[in-house]
Amino acid sequence: MNSTSNKLTLGIVPLIGIFLVFIGMPYVSRFPPEVIDKIPYVPYLIFTGAIIMGVFFKRHRTTLIGLVIAIAYIALHNISVVTEFSAQHLVVLAMVNILLPLNVASLTSRRDQPILSVQSFIGSGAISLQLLGCYWLYQNYLPELTQWLLFTPEVLAQLLPASIPLSVLIAYIVSSIAMLGQIINKKTVFEVAFFGALLATALAFHTTMALPANAIFMLLAGILLIWGLAHNSYLIAYIDELTELPGRRAMNEEMARLRGKYAIAMLDIDHFKKFNDTYGHEVGDQVLRMVASKIGAVHGNGKPFRYGGEEFAVIFTGKDSKTSFPFLSNLRETVDSARLILRNQDRPANKPENIPPRKISWQEVHVTISIGVANTNEEFNTAEEVLKAADEALYRSKEKGRNCISQHSTKDYNPELDVGAVE
Repeated sequence: MNSTSNKLTLGIVPLIGIFLVFIGMPYVSRFPPEVIDKIPYVPYLIFTGAIIMGVFFKRHRTTLIGLVIAIAYIALHNISVVTEFSAQHLVVLAMVNILLPLNVASLTSRRDQPILSVQSFIGSGAISLQLLGCYWLYQNYLPELTQWLLFTPEVLAQLLPASIPLSVLIAYIVSSIAMLGQIINKKTVFEVAFFGALLATALAFHTTMALPANAIFMLLAGILLIWGLAHNSYLIAYIDELTELPGRRAMNEEMARLRGKYAIAMLDIDHFKKFNDTYGHEVGDQVLRMVASKIGAVHGNGKPFRYGGEEFAVIFTGKDSKTSFPFLSNLRETVDSARLILRNQDRPANKPENIPPRKISWQEVHVTISIGVANTNEEFNTAEEVLKAADEALYRSKEKGRNCISQHSTKDYNPELDVGAVE
């Protein structure tokens, strides 16, 4: 899965979860009564798990957001079981529904820190002060809170449920906009998980006050927090952060699953050390990202990987060297024709004012790759052997002058594959 499709999948996971809860809600009533009675207590276990996992993985945002939502659920759970619903209950729900989205949005905008960091203590202290402040206001200014928090203009009152006053609506809209901005800016799984959890909690409060429906939506919020932690751990383990291609561990697992006919191609950026020595590691990273984007779009159902350093690999299942060659040839030509434009390093980052226009100096970087490919045959019948053969073919391409493709020289060697634009 490439980076674009992966991010698209991440974005729809919370929506899929909410949709499944909606369509599954009518079937909850068919559960045995003893099961339904226990459902409201399950979210506490999930939130406890999310908080502990956040501490373990040093993700203080997940820990504190899990804590905030857990506190909100305590209020919701206790109010849901009351026999007589009063205006005081509406005030409590309004305070919870104003602080909940604002806190989640604020925590989402921060950087993750260990749980014992100064930022974590500040966040925990802020949550504690909010609880104390709400209790003090409730005890001393209940009539004023009722007037301020539950006010809704008549025009909106006819459109909104009674449980959504104007103050709550504004809090959710502002928080949602801020969190969507964080998703666009940071593009990580955590922002998506936090926003999904906020949507689930909003539905828990405003679709129904009946148990176990609100408990199930809260359960979904906790699951999304845990999903964010789990998926981030997967990305760290299997996806290369710089190139966004699957890394060495993912390739090793893919190789362990290979059976039958397949080909493995090893690819190397030509003269990569020269790029780093001449232009610096920042430009070297740009070269890696550019080449990785081309390799990630390889055709022929090839699975791309970053093998390490400036080396990449592509696995073609169900193909041999000959049938995979056209796709590798197109890839080599695509990289060869691409250009990386560098701005002159002595040009200021910001354009000065009131100066006559002058010619801007740009530098064009030409990048090429060398490729070696091998496939299973009578000599190579394990993935490790095919990989080693492809690596040897790669060195042949280097010896021939680079920017070309070589097949491993075996008894079924096909000289037609040893072609390329040699510099």
